[in-house]
Amino acid sequence: MSKDRLCEIDENYDFFQRKLKGLLQRHKGQFALLRHKRIIGYYTGPGDAYRAGLAKFPDQIFSIQEVEDRPAEIGLVSVALD
Repeated sequence: MSKDRLCEIDENYDFFQRKLKGLLQRHKGQFALLRHKRIIGYYTGPGDAYRAGLAKFPDQIFSIQEVEDRPAEIGLVSVALD
């Protein structure tokens, strides 16, 4: 994974964690597509979010986070999506 992509994931994760409390009421269980510390959209599954990210960002510089108040299984998701 490129350094740019890793940096994007880290920055988006920090941004997402700061916004999570406000997102839970309306988007719990959905998957947020993020780029440059902005939420681009919400999707019902990680595959939907990933396909939307690829369609919108051919450089693959984006990340996906589940709107959930429990710790994410990042390793499992990253393996499934790579």
